[in-house]
Amino acid sequence: FSVRIAFSPSLALMLTAEMISGHPEALPILRQQAAAFIEVDRASPRVAGIFGTQQRYLMAQLASAMVFRNPEGTLHLSRFLEAAVAHRIASRNTAHDFIREMEKYGVVRAHASPEDKRSKPLKMADDTVRLLGIWVSIHLQTLDTLDKGNRMATFSADPRLLTRLHPAIVDRLLASARSTSPDGTFSLFTWMNDGGLVMDKMIATLNDEPPEDGRMITGISSIDALATALRVTKTHLSRKMAQAEEAGSLGWMGRRGTSTLWLAASFVDEYVAYQADKLARIDEVYVASTRS
Repeated sequence: FSVRIAFSPSLALMLTAEMISGHPEALPILRQQAAAFIEVDRASPRVAGIFGTQQRYLMAQLASAMVFRNPEGTLHLSRFLEAAVAHRIASRNTAHDFIREMEKYGVVRAHASPEDKRSKPLKMADDTVRLLGIWVSIHLQTLDTLDKGNRMATFSADPRLLTRLHPAIVDRLLASARSTSPDGTFSLFTWMNDGGLVMDKMIATLNDEPPEDGRMITGISSIDALATALRVTKTHLSRKMAQAEEAGSLGWMGRRGTSTLWLAASFVDEYVAYQADKLARIDEVYVASTRS
């Protein structure tokens, strides 16, 4: 984690990605954010699982944004399929299967239209809306911690802010190459099931010591410990870990898979850059929405 820039909270009306990634406490603060994401998954595994891969995450965010934008608070399947294809997130068949899976697990449910009994638009379950609110809250809390702001207090005081903020956040995320097409070792994990949580678990357990020989030590002591409570098989995770190890992005202090895990500082920088880009776009939306 190499870049450091001077940071003055009093001068920061809106945080940019460069300001976030260069903040002297960026990594400790992002460790807290990673731990918060892990807790959300533990508390709501069924709903959180819908966001389990990069593609599913983007489809879920897009669908939710379309619900919030609709005055009736519903989602029409045909419009979602068109949008998923237009944004190059997924094919119509993949997007269709995803929505049906959301229905199966109660993340969304059919909502009869009083005007047209044949139409069955979808409505988000209360738990889904609550989880989206938590997702926004976690990021706002991170931004507040970075610059001692009061975004969370404002967000908590106005329940209407979620429906204003979320769709605009999704617009910006879908316009970001780093969000839609991450590369490097980050991409290796994020496209697998629960890959984001795998990285969150790695980051959340990093110790406070500076990198030594480009290595940062985690609190993870085995593949088994990393795979615990994740929706990914140990075999698949081991394969991805081996690929990352071959690329020099991580490794083991002793015997492979049964000793302390270390991360290359360059891999940690990828994680920080991804989060900084996302947080900056969220802050941009927050500032625009609360000023208007």
